[in-house]
Amino acid sequence: MIMPEGMYAEIPPAVAPKKGRPPALLTNEVVKILLSTPETWYVIGKSNKWISGVKANIESMTQKNISHLSDKGKFEIKQRKKDGLIDIYCRFVPNYEEEIL
Repeated sequence: MIMPEGMYAEIPPAVAPKKGRPPALLTNEVVKILLSTPETWYVIGKSNKWISGVKANIESMTQKNISHLSDKGKFEIKQRKKDGLIDIYCRFVPNYEEEIL
């Protein structure tokens, strides 16, 4: 069998790594838990300083691993200082809950 010009057998290369840093607080595993139990607050991390940029990215749904959920609801973040560290709390609020309120 004669192959057309430009066609040959080859194994595809590995997928190129994604740009940017992987999420540290709202990882895929954390998102699954928050989505499965909406309206429930969880401590998702601790920090030495107040987070603002990460908080803004999560609440505006611009973080890559949650951006596709923006029409389903929103994530709320609260920070509370406790024992010298800052606890970071998060919950998922579905859109249907907002409409009832």
